[in-house]
Amino acid sequence: MIVGTGLLARSFMSRFATRSDTLIFASGVSNSHETSRLQFDREFEMLAAMRRDHTGRLVYFGSCSVTDDDRRHTPYARHKLAMEEFVVSDEGGLVVRLPQVVGRTENPHTLTNFLHDRIESGESFSIWANAERNLIDVDDVAAITEVIIAGMEPSESRVVTIASERSISMPALMTTFERVLGKKANYSLEEKGGRLHIDARFAQQIARQLGIDLGEGYVERLLRKYYGRPN
Repeated sequence: MIVGTGLLARSFMSRFATRSDTLIFASGVSNSHETSRLQFDREFEMLAAMRRDHTGRLVYFGSCSVTDDDRRHTPYARHKLAMEEFVVSDEGGLVVRLPQVVGRTENPHTLTNFLHDRIESGESFSIWANAERNLIDVDDVAAITEVIIAGMEPSESRVVTIASERSISMPALMTTFERVLGKKANYSLEEKGGRLHIDARFAQQIARQLGIDLGEGYVERLLRKYYGRPN
């Protein structure tokens, strides 16, 4: 069973839409800049209701921002951490922490959609000079998560991080995006940000077993897949 209609929900549709033993909760707050208590409470109430009505495994998508020095104190990160604690407090809860997920979506709040739209429009914007981000393909998230679920005991609860092997600085990400689009971006640098602290070794080992290369060149391949110009 799948709750949600967005990017993550669609990526799990072929694998879990008809399974009654697993509930993929891919709904709720997706904007990392959200500050509304009303929106946070709405997501919790929905998740709690699903937890009560479903006896199988519950899969919830957390955020790597909960361990990020730049963002872990934001209302969004605090909310996500509270949701994680709720999910794993019961048997059969799986939290999958994710970085910046990339795929085909109209959501303007994703990092890559924001950057793509600003570069294409020529609109000026600013980025944090010292910040790092980690990008992951939504298709890879679904494939790796399926293996993780298959390897868990029915009553087991855990938190797992899925991320690529190399985080990228925002200036380097801009350079890569410019190369993919063949167009210069109109941006300025703010002396803000810091390094990411992500440990995704378990998921990366599964990726290698699946033949998914999350290493060198992954970010550029990912951007070309979803934003590259047709030949």
